Amino acid sequence: MRQPITTFARTREQFDDIRLSYDRPDLAFFSAGACQILAFAFLDTYPHAGFRPRFIYPTAGFDGSHVYVTDGATAFDAQGYISEAGLLRRHHAAYAPYWQGGVIDITVPMYEFCTENDHAGPWDFPPGAWERALAYLAQFPEPSALAGASRN
Repeated sequence: MRQPITTFARTREQFDDIRLSYDRPDLAFFSAGACQILAFAFLDTYPHAGFRPRFIYPTAGFDGSHVYVTDGATAFDAQGYISEAGLLRRHHAAYAPYWQGGVIDITVPMYEFCTENDHAGPWDFPPGAWERALAYLAQFPEPSALAGASRN
C-alpha cells in the first residue's frame, strides 16, 4: 500500500549528514533524498520503455520536491508503479492544504540536474549508491510487464 511521501521525509540531521541519509532503509532512502538516483537508474535500465524523468518542485519556502519517471500515464518511484495522476494527487495531498509547486520534465543529464537543483547524486553518497538503486529497482516488474495492469 502506497504511503504518503511525507512518511519518508528526512530529519534535519539526515538532511545535514549524507551518511545518515544513506543509512536509512531503501524505501525511505529512495523516496526522499535519493529519488533522483532511482529515477535515473530506471531510465538507464529501461532506456527504450518510453519513460522520462519529471521533477515535482515546491515554490520557494515549501518542502516537497520529488523526482519520478513516467510514460505520460504510468509513473514509477520508490513505492512502485502508479498512475501519474494518482502520484501527483497523493503528493499534493501529503503536503496540503497550502502546498504550492509545479511539475516539469527533466531534460538534462543527472549530473546537471543534481548540480542545478541542489540534489545529491550517487557521487555524493558513500560508495555503492548507484548499485543500491539498481538492486532496489530489480524487485519491481519491468515496465513491459505492466500492459493492462491496474494502477491507482
